[in-house]
Amino acid sequence: MLCLGARIMEFDLDYLQAQSAAGVLLVNLAKYYGGTEVRILDTAKSLHGRYPYDVAVLNGSPLHERLSQNNLNVIPLFCHRADPRMLWFLWRLLRKKKYGVVDAHNSQSHLWGLVAAKLANIPVRVATVHSSYRYTETTLKAWLYELVLSLVSSLGVRFVVVSQAVFDYLVSLRIPQKCITLIPNAIALPTEEELCPCPGLINSLGWPQSSYMLITVGRLEPVKGLSVLIESLAQVVMSEPRVRLLIVGEGRSQIQLQQQVIELGLQKHVVFAGFRKDIKNLLVTADLFCMPSLSEGLPYALLEACTCKVPVLATSVGGMADFLEDQVSALLVPANDSASLAQNILMLMHDSEFSLRLAEAAYQKVAVEMSLPSMIDQTLMIYNERNETIPDRSS
Repeated sequence: MLCLGARIMEFDLDYLQAQSAAGVLLVNLAKYYGGTEVRILDTAKSLHGRYPYDVAVLNGSPLHERLSQNNLNVIPLFCHRADPRMLWFLWRLLRKKKYGVVDAHNSQSHLWGLVAAKLANIPVRVATVHSSYRYTETTLKAWLYELVLSLVSSLGVRFVVVSQAVFDYLVSLRIPQKCITLIPNAIALPTEEELCPCPGLINSLGWPQSSYMLITVGRLEPVKGLSVLIESLAQVVMSEPRVRLLIVGEGRSQIQLQQQVIELGLQKHVVFAGFRKDIKNLLVTADLFCMPSLSEGLPYALLEACTCKVPVLATSVGGMADFLEDQVSALLVPANDSASLAQNILMLMHDSEFSLRLAEAAYQKVAVEMSLPSMIDQTLMIYNERNETIPDRSS
């Protein structure tokens, strides 16, 4: 879909011009809803009424819907994110509202948002990076996304990363360490009421109440390692047929994963739940949270599972390995190892006391180290910088 006509675009800009000037523009051109979008939503909620801001998103995207539902400041963009005219539209927007800060999330947002910010002479330009593209994308996409990172680095931006693993990744791309700030993802703790399991949820999934429920939450993409988890499930059900797996999320791997479930005869054991808004209800009802990713930053789904006091079984990769301690706050296994996953699922099924200790330790770790107010305060410190402190190699 290309941009809508100039008449619609001019109408939107006239409307924006009538609004008071904003301090920061968050840019996210994502089509789906995931951890990046959770961070933006939490940031917007925290800034609302405290610091002038707007969030520029793709019109009709899940993030657009969430921001609107929460009555937050959102500007829908009527362009396909690959349309070069997005640069012109963002530049016009920046000139009309005279922002002081642009904080762009995801690669397309980095490209159009930060180049437009440079052209509009925005004083503070921030690229927030949530993952290591070398491990999460195809070879061609990774090359293109890394090219974008190099481009915006040459324009003089402050990079914000969500985990030490992503910090090290940017350093490997020869981005100067002094230009990178680590601000880990953070999350609000649920209330006691939100931590109460939903009695009828297991039955609503078509499973017996005696089921042992595994849950995984995230995009259905190859990097998430879900095919390995399904393979491990086939091994587990041979000795524990009461085990069930709920896969929450959407993505390009769904058809292949569903076919794998059929080939392994696991149709009664696996439910693909798609995009859900009741994640907390699902998590507090589950017996075990699994994240078998091949590469990760510090996923919000993992943090949310910890706050819901669900024991965690994850792969020892990226920000997860940095944050979690094996045998203390989670069980960590090698990536792409279905046998280890199966072995540890069975172990946790048969040791409920150990599972509870892991869950409590993870909850306490998030409560102490992943403070949402701290994340926002650190972010505001970045917004209050000036890019004169960051080398600009474009001139």
